[in-house]
Amino acid sequence: MEVVVPGQFRSVSLSLPTTRTSGVAAFVRDFVSGSPNLLVYGLFALLVGLPLATVLLQAVLPALFDPRATGIAFSLDPLLRTFSSPRAAQSIVNSLELAATVAVTTTMLGGAFAVLVVRCNLPLRPLVAAVPWLVFLTPSYLKALAWVLLMSPGGYLAQIGLLPPALGQAFFGLGGLVFVHTLSLFPLASFIIGAALMGLGREYEDAARLAGAGPLKVWLRVNGPLLMPAIALSAMAIFAEVLSDFGLASTIARLSSFGVLTYGIYVAASDYPVDFPMAGAQALVLMSLVFLVVLADRLLRRRAGARLISGRSKPAPLYELGAWRWVATAGGLLVALLALILPLAAITIRAASRTLGRGLSLDNLTFANIAEALSLGTTASDAILRSLLWAAMSALVAAAISFVLAAQLDRGTANARSAVIGLSLGAVAIPGIVLGFGYILVWNRLPGFRDWAMPRYGDASLLITGYVAAALPYCLVVIMTAVGQLTPTLGDAARLHGIGPVRRLLAITLPLVSLSVLTAFVLTFIRTVFELPISQMLIPVSGPPAPTVILKLFSHDKDGLAASIALVAMIAAGSIAAIAWLVFRRLMVRRVAPVPKADPARLHLALEATS
Repeated sequence: MEVVVPGQFRSVSLSLPTTRTSGVAAFVRDFVSGSPNLLVYGLFALLVGLPLATVLLQAVLPALFDPRATGIAFSLDPLLRTFSSPRAAQSIVNSLELAATVAVTTTMLGGAFAVLVVRCNLPLRPLVAAVPWLVFLTPSYLKALAWVLLMSPGGYLAQIGLLPPALGQAFFGLGGLVFVHTLSLFPLASFIIGAALMGLGREYEDAARLAGAGPLKVWLRVNGPLLMPAIALSAMAIFAEVLSDFGLASTIARLSSFGVLTYGIYVAASDYPVDFPMAGAQALVLMSLVFLVVLADRLLRRRAGARLISGRSKPAPLYELGAWRWVATAGGLLVALLALILPLAAITIRAASRTLGRGLSLDNLTFANIAEALSLGTTASDAILRSLLWAAMSALVAAAISFVLAAQLDRGTANARSAVIGLSLGAVAIPGIVLGFGYILVWNRLPGFRDWAMPRYGDASLLITGYVAAALPYCLVVIMTAVGQLTPTLGDAARLHGIGPVRRLLAITLPLVSLSVLTAFVLTFIRTVFELPISQMLIPVSGPPAPTVILKLFSHDKDGLAASIALVAMIAAGSIAAIAWLVFRRLMVRRVAPVPKADPARLHLALEATS
């Protein structure tokens, strides 16, 4: 413990004896003592743990939420029905086949892209480096719908003669799903492998070259093995992402009759009559597969612990590719064309045209769809406004809760912080379709929760709660990282001046971590505007959000209006995020511009706080 003594020129450190306890012991100690960490555990239990537990229990206690049942008994009948049903069993096989294939193709593309951006001196390198970020922020189901417009028999590529009939037919199956998934998820592999490449110094390559190894042998025998943990982690993360995906499952996979687990859960939970035990059994299978991937990830992180950065490391030089640099740049721009430009162009063109079949002719041009999306009082505009409002509320609540919890945890034990980070990372792995199904069970079937005034089943408050639960782990990790970098002497100096905890939180901690709070807010806002699985499972009585309306219109051959809603929502969400950044920068400039005079005592305390 460090105590700042007024009137002295240095702080006095008092070392108190501490004891190390395990994570479980820390949890029990915090629970018994009623510390602020109890609030964190309680929120995770309510927002994530309880819904997930009800889903998993439903799979082995099929009569748990059946009002006609006379008793509750353990039964494996839902699981047996899942594996004995040809359709459900095939969905498990399809999900595993798709996830394994995409894990390989995406890791290869993302790794190659990371090598180009991190280690090669390319023309237009900043432009190429921005491609993964732009693709990452574009929802997967919008890219899937765009590729349906492009690859349909009467789609845009067929109209201009660039789509052979055989290729168009092959797209609606495993090949098309792998293609779109690869283009959608390669940024994840690029980020993971690129981060490892940045820590790979030049000393290993220099040593190999001194031994007579050529560039190819260096990558095969030196860099490749050193990057293998990152490559394996990338493949496992993508495998779990594909298993949990609902966007492509409800678009291309549905049109291709290629059943996967996530869509099977949605069908079982939304059809009439609702088959909750079947949905719970499929959710249990999905969560078991995701858990195995997470467990493999943890084991790999524990065993593969190569430490590549030291104080003597030197950054690796960029490769000069000569004439091949233009070929490499063209490859990066081709990925941008397929993953970003073509899908956005397809959505824009379809939003501004009457029908898909009449193609790109001028007489097919219309702004009726966009006008309907912008006109107040229409179904389209109401859905957009609802999504923007609910996303803003969810982002604000998630960022505020995460900030308060991060500040509380920063004063707690290291075990508590590790436990919360572990809970956050574990919650990220929960598929959104499973979380949404859990919310239905808790707030529609579980006694005691059905009578809550807020959140309430069928109300927008429950949908916002689901959005917050899905975003809270991301926000908490982002803000905890920033709060953890603040020195405790800042709070000590303010406390000696008689400043209370609330004012310290708002006047000292918040301004210093405001950039991280804003980052969490913006990312949550953009992500929530286009959140599909929770929106599809928790549609309020007051009206559906934009993702649900977009998917419904596409499935009813009203893709022009659906494309216009998607286009307007993307522009609106991007504009709001940009305005938030500009306002933040202006406010920060105004805060740091004036430098008021300070008396010696206050100046001394400020210097002590920053030393």
